[in-house]
Amino acid sequence: MSADAAAAPGGLAGTFRASPRVALFFLFLLNTLLVLDKIIFTILLEPIKREFQLDDFRLGLLAGAVYAFCLGIASVPFGILADRGNRRNLAAGCLAFWSAMTGLCGMAQSYSLLLVARLGVGIGEAGGGPTALSMIADLFAHKKRATAMAIFSLGTPMAALISLTTMTKVEALLGWRAVLLIASVPGFVIAIAMWLFMAEPKRSADAQRASAPPLRTTLAYVRSQRSLLLLLAGAMTAYIVLAGVSSWNFSFLIRVHHVKLSEVGPLLGASIAGAGMVGLYASGWLADFLAERDERWRTRVMAATTLASVAFGIAAFTVRDWHLAVACTAGLAACASLWLAPGYALSQSLVPTRMRGTVGAILFMLANVVGYGLGPPLVGLLSDAFQSAGVAVPLRDALIFMVTGNVLSALLFVLAGRSLRDDLTRAGATQDIPNAEQNTSGREE
Repeated sequence: MSADAAAAPGGLAGTFRASPRVALFFLFLLNTLLVLDKIIFTILLEPIKREFQLDDFRLGLLAGAVYAFCLGIASVPFGILADRGNRRNLAAGCLAFWSAMTGLCGMAQSYSLLLVARLGVGIGEAGGGPTALSMIADLFAHKKRATAMAIFSLGTPMAALISLTTMTKVEALLGWRAVLLIASVPGFVIAIAMWLFMAEPKRSADAQRASAPPLRTTLAYVRSQRSLLLLLAGAMTAYIVLAGVSSWNFSFLIRVHHVKLSEVGPLLGASIAGAGMVGLYASGWLADFLAERDERWRTRVMAATTLASVAFGIAAFTVRDWHLAVACTAGLAACASLWLAPGYALSQSLVPTRMRGTVGAILFMLANVVGYGLGPPLVGLLSDAFQSAGVAVPLRDALIFMVTGNVLSALLFVLAGRSLRDDLTRAGATQDIPNAEQNTSGREE
């Protein structure tokens, strides 16, 4: 008997496994581990640089470009698979694979081997994000989708809390390799738990009757949705800023403020986690609440929080006291990621059900190939260029230059709102309200 068959409707076990809240909890854990790998590498950049004697550009490639390129390119075929097959199994399998690759990163004895293992992490993680977004969209109706995406996105500050409070101490005691080996273990446990205790979310009745369209049809539909194109462009720009700045935060504090990783890590982790958890949930809830009056408030919330990140960023990189720098960095990290919940929700609401996995994959591809692929090495390149030009604090100026890019992100989000109502109606999102039969099938209104 298969795992899904064992969870037949009507039984207590079946009801538990089909619960949208149970599924959302597992997807939150999956997202926590996905983000944890990103943050862990940023806090390990300096010890890795010392061991392998790397310049900032090669360090940036390791932190972003190679990993992000593989993640982004592999996202599209995984997204297509998510539109056609069992998303729960796909997500759990990918989680187990990238956890194994994280462990291999901790065993690498050369820069080249570390780069290859990091490539494997990116390929595994490519199946996590798109499948999760697609499942959440089928579990929660449009009017609650941003709030659900906010809970899913809480994995980001939770990962920051774990990595910056616990993993920094592990690095100080046991070294950077031990951090990666320890971080690889929970993924196997959660992958098994997902298979045992989480059911594959049911798609809408129309989606179950329809087959997933070919990629060219989905791309043509995306091009026809002006608000979705602008949303993707704004997300891509915001990811360049977020990835570039977050990857170099610790290096900045260590180099400019001369603090130890074990000293600043717990404080920064707690600050980012606290601000991020409150802010992410509030942004999702606020977007859903205000959108009851006007759907354009979703993009307005995204633009406002993105603009706020510019102010926090400039302050974080110019204040002289490192405690103030940490506080401002927490504000920067929170505001720069508050667009995620309403943005993810809109990306799923602006397309029909059978296109959601593919569109989620396109979002992850653009975000990672361009965002994480360009962000970290671009900061490193700017820092090296400023240093050659004789700038006193080159990394600081590179980070200030980078964070101002969120002005463009905010503008693109505002422009996306202009055609949002028409595009949502065209995609059928305004009629995306589950009926009684759908509710008994495991969907939350």
